[in-house]
Amino acid sequence: MSSRLSKSSILHACTIKQQLTISDFEKEVARLKSEVTTKDESESQGGRGTSEQNDLLVRMEHELLFLRNELMVLENIDPESVTEEIGEGSVIETDQRIFFVSTSIESVEVNGKSVFGLSVHAPIYPEMKGKKKGDIIEYNGLRYQILDVY
Repeated sequence: MSSRLSKSSILHACTIKQQLTISDFEKEVARLKSEVTTKDESESQGGRGTSEQNDLLVRMEHELLFLRNELMVLENIDPESVTEEIGEGSVIETDQRIFFVSTSIESVEVNGKSVFGLSVHAPIYPEMKGKKKGDIIEYNGLRYQILDVY
């Protein structure tokens, strides 16, 4: 078994990625708000484009709220906790990939290895929860051998 990745390094990488995503969304929301405001001032008849932009703005603000909540989930994970059963905050090394039960973050690089952030709301999570080193996870035709859980 290769040496374990540091959970605090994984958590740090996920937190930075989440903060960057939030920052990008905040910039986009600010840009849209200024466009909508400018259009409202120049088009008193309120064209169709403004309505679509308002809808987009509402969706973006909802997504931003979701991203901030996900960041709070990351901030509440104790990197020092070690678990033998898969649960929130667990790092799961399988024969195919490394998962970090935290939030839905596609993947982050930690010490040259890809780690996939996985939310407890992800469809695969119920298949993983409570499993231990040596167990098999089967999901959607894929089979993962659990090499380590911590």
